[in-house]
Amino acid sequence: MSSIDAINLALAVILAAHLGGPAMGESVLAHTIGSGPEDWWIEYPDQHPNAGSAVDHPTWALDPLEEKPLIMLIHSSGCSACIKQEEDIQEVLRDLGDDVSYLDVLYDDDIDKTWTALEIYDPTGDPGNVPVTVLLTLAPGDDGDLEVAWHSYLGSRGEERIRSYLNDAIVLYEENSEG
Repeated sequence: MSSIDAINLALAVILAAHLGGPAMGESVLAHTIGSGPEDWWIEYPDQHPNAGSAVDHPTWALDPLEEKPLIMLIHSSGCSACIKQEEDIQEVLRDLGDDVSYLDVLYDDDIDKTWTALEIYDPTGDPGNVPVTVLLTLAPGDDGDLEVAWHSYLGSRGEERIRSYLNDAIVLYEENSEG
């Protein structure tokens, strides 16, 4: 590459960043950290009966965070929405699977674990509906200390939603993990 080409490339990158791209070191998240229904949560979200309270994440959900962010599907085998959500997650994991861990919490395999997961991660605080998709990553808390950030939602909502939260989870994890 000639020095003129290198200068043109550098100017193009600077111009692209100036015209709306993120500044150096600034992440682009589709979802902010907060307490609204579409946010990443540190505590229980606004729509939950325990809003503002700390979440007692089980060890089996936290262990994968030592390596990468986590997506968890809480579901049963006979549910059509569950089957669709599992297919959509698997499709997204074809692209992003190296960067995230996947935990399959199937009611048919472990009723106690499923019920525990639903009691903790149902976004409405009314466990009993499946599928519930849960994402966990690392993020700075209000005091700057590292916290578990999470988001969950009910039903099958498609690949785009899964991809959006997983991309955020990966960015947050990379910015905040020590590994």
